[in-house]
Amino acid sequence: MNDDHRSAGPSGDPDAASWVVRLERHPGDADVRREFEAWLAADPAHGRAWAAVSGAWDRLGGLGDDPEILAARAAVTAELEAERRGARLPWAAGIAAVMVTGAALLGYGAWRQGPSSDAPTQIAAAEALAVYRTDVGGRRTVVLEDGSKVTLNTDTEVRLTGWGEGRHLTLVRGEAYFEVSRNPTRPFVVTAGGRTVTALGTAFDVRLEPQRWSVSLVEGKVRVVADTGQVDLAPGDHLVQDGKNPWTVEKRDLDKLTSWRDGSLIFENRPLGVIVEEMNRYSARKIEITDPALAAQPLSGRFKSGDTAGFVATLEAYGLARAQSGSAGTIELRPIISE
Repeated sequence: MNDDHRSAGPSGDPDAASWVVRLERHPGDADVRREFEAWLAADPAHGRAWAAVSGAWDRLGGLGDDPEILAARAAVTAELEAERRGARLPWAAGIAAVMVTGAALLGYGAWRQGPSSDAPTQIAAAEALAVYRTDVGGRRTVVLEDGSKVTLNTDTEVRLTGWGEGRHLTLVRGEAYFEVSRNPTRPFVVTAGGRTVTALGTAFDVRLEPQRWSVSLVEGKVRVVADTGQVDLAPGDHLVQDGKNPWTVEKRDLDKLTSWRDGSLIFENRPLGVIVEEMNRYSARKIEITDPALAAQPLSGRFKSGDTAGFVATLEAYGLARAQSGSAGTIELRPIISE
């Protein structure tokens, strides 16, 4: 394996964050130390970058009594000894030209494995034939009698409400991905918030939130019906409706929208506040941002869903934000003030 996998800065040279990793991996290697000193001497900017990034890493000690942060740092240290693999995504312009890798500060092995899918269980309910649920951070796949599959995301409830000439399910809350076995004589109907999504043989994602709902069609064809009208979606279409506003349909990269099925969340040039809101869906411990400018800062990256501590450790290690324990067990993110 490549023992010195390094990420690169804008010039293509190893960046400061990669030197943090390499020096921790080879603490007594004189050759590595000489290369590092040559890198520092090559450009004054390298010294400033090193001070910012290494300082951010050390600041994780400020949460030294936090078991999640301790676990995250221990996982990072352990990962330095493991094989490094995985795709990398650049942070957006305006923050840093660094690469986020699944094998670096997020612990690629754990991200790759993801939460395990439990065997389907049935819970009796007066209004349903079966009820399927997940807790916060959970994920499971249910295989229906006809071979159709329903994958439930975090904090989700799906009810099987009819099984005969038609196949009827209700998404009560959360998000679910439906892979429908084709049967032209038995429509597959998902109801969510009073709207219906009807399919014959297809794959689609439905998400229901208090003030928003969406449908993403991966393959096949579905018809969405609501009080305000109906629309047929084509593969790649993403329908979203906020509150009582008219819905909109646009083409989206659905591999990214449905990456949660593999235990990862992918963001491209999204505000940090939006990223934090999405990360919070998967963890009982919440992250808070009180600084509007920091919340609006655009970032890109791929993260393990539910890995709050790893996400915070990454921001700290790359000098993008500073974390501290907040009230009610939250983690507060604050901007790093240049001295």
